[in-house]
Amino acid sequence: MCPKLSTDLPMDVTEVSALGRPLDLGMLYDRRNESLIPGWSSLFPNHDCYDRISWPQLKTHVKVLKDDSLQERCRAFEMSPMLRVSALCGLMELNGAAAFLNHPVQSRHQDRVTLHYKTTTRLDMISQRLLQEGAPASVINATTATHVIIAVFYGAQAFFVFDNKRISSEKNTEMENVIKKITTTLSARDVFSSLDENEKANTILYDCSLYSDVGDWKSPVSFDKAVEISGSLPTLLGSKGERAVPLKVWLYPLKKLDKSCVHAALSGVSETLMHQLENILEHLRKQIGMCQDMITDYDSLTVITWFPALTEKLQNFSEFLQDYMTDFQRKIAKIIQSKHINEEEREKNLQELISNCNQSPFSLENTRHWLEKKKTELAVLNECRAANITIVKSQEELQRVINDPLMSNVFCFTSSMEAEDSFLTVLKQHIELMKKSTLIISKRINLEDSLQPLKHVCTNEKVLSDLKVFIAAKETNEDPKRTKFIAASVPGDGYSEFSVQFYHEGRVVSRNLNLQRKTDLAQISQIKHNSVSLKINKKLNENIERYVMQYRASGDGIDNATWKQIIFDAKSKIIFSIFVLCSACSLLYYSLA
Repeated sequence: MCPKLSTDLPMDVTEVSALGRPLDLGMLYDRRNESLIPGWSSLFPNHDCYDRISWPQLKTHVKVLKDDSLQERCRAFEMSPMLRVSALCGLMELNGAAAFLNHPVQSRHQDRVTLHYKTTTRLDMISQRLLQEGAPASVINATTATHVIIAVFYGAQAFFVFDNKRISSEKNTEMENVIKKITTTLSARDVFSSLDENEKANTILYDCSLYSDVGDWKSPVSFDKAVEISGSLPTLLGSKGERAVPLKVWLYPLKKLDKSCVHAALSGVSETLMHQLENILEHLRKQIGMCQDMITDYDSLTVITWFPALTEKLQNFSEFLQDYMTDFQRKIAKIIQSKHINEEEREKNLQELISNCNQSPFSLENTRHWLEKKKTELAVLNECRAANITIVKSQEELQRVINDPLMSNVFCFTSSMEAEDSFLTVLKQHIELMKKSTLIISKRINLEDSLQPLKHVCTNEKVLSDLKVFIAAKETNEDPKRTKFIAASVPGDGYSEFSVQFYHEGRVVSRNLNLQRKTDLAQISQIKHNSVSLKINKKLNENIERYVMQYRASGDGIDNATWKQIIFDAKSKIIFSIFVLCSACSLLYYSLA
């Protein structure tokens, strides 16, 4: 609070950010939904200039915002909990610098630095005499307002959002250091003269979106233009600050102006509840951005175009999140604006809305799991492409590879990206139910079956670890003419989202092959001049369906000997002998099916 206010304002005042609204002394205000009362220009229409007290407050602050979260944006405006809810749910039109709250979310492939400029000019207050005189009860009871504006802090704000025009996931600390130089001086000449050649070259890569309470510029602008604008902001307020706008106001309870008034001063939504609502909106906003990033990611553009179904799923998921967020904001707004419920009921309704969200398919846990799975699918495709593994783009192409008479063995790293996504179906059903429901959803869809796959999604680390083994096996493949390693999407096979399928001579041997070498799985029990006997470890035999063993003759002059393969059921004999017609035999590896 302003030091002057601590001694000159009465107790029980509430500080509220103006957010570009044309607020003025004497205006009536409803704290239940953070809105002005229409039809009332002032509670004190007959007060003269002697009832308005003004003090100069000349200060300027320039800083770089820590991050691009909703919380950081709201902190920049010093917004109260209820005001944040109202602004984020679209209950007020955001103009000037306040429009920054609606700036698009930062892409994870785009570096962003935001500069916040704030200057104050004066503080206007209603005199204590006028407050002591009060207002007629008939006037107060004729309005639904809860407060009256008794002080206004004037000035201006501006936000300069510098976005890198290039796609990159790396943080550009050099650009942040350049922007910080603007915080030490508003002189464009001083800023330009302090930049070295590398810094000047770096600034060319950035565009600036500008949100300001003064001036009129069309975004985006170049870095040089943004620096010039920042230097001109003090003059744009006018020589006497006559073009300054309200930055914040102080509200006084109407009940204090008349003891018989039945209006109660409402404190609005609690801070804890506000943070919960904000967190939900924040994670929805970020996940919508993540979907768009995955679709437009430069590194994935090639592979994602090979699988239109994956692109369609990401687009549908993004649209469902947007629909859910819009409906969630609408329900919050309806609860806040309701004049037929008291504060306790309002809190209860908002808590139930949050609870419904946490138990819905749109909960943070469910949507995060789904996105992680899609990120893993893209990572697998990119890793396979980098390792020069053939990526099969259709079932027809997969069958051609499997049935190739020149290929004896085909190892296929599979995913289920082409399969029907039951979770997206659930999201769509939930959206339809929400739109038909009232404030709080009383009927919930049975989600257990559709959400079950999400609870067992392989972790990104596990899948990429298995892929690493697969790539290593491909790189050590000693018979590339007869053995091929590929990647493909196999829909609806009933197996894990990611697995290795093994085909031999055109038929499926295993849908879930484990290429990890298990040195303790089998032991050589006997070696003769024409055979090798293996003993299978019974303890590791419980969950194994079949074995695949490959062997060939080794020795001088027989490097190109053909690999032979034995496939047998896990329930067969514990001791298995390999008979060969040569004096030297080597077992290359054995695979667990």
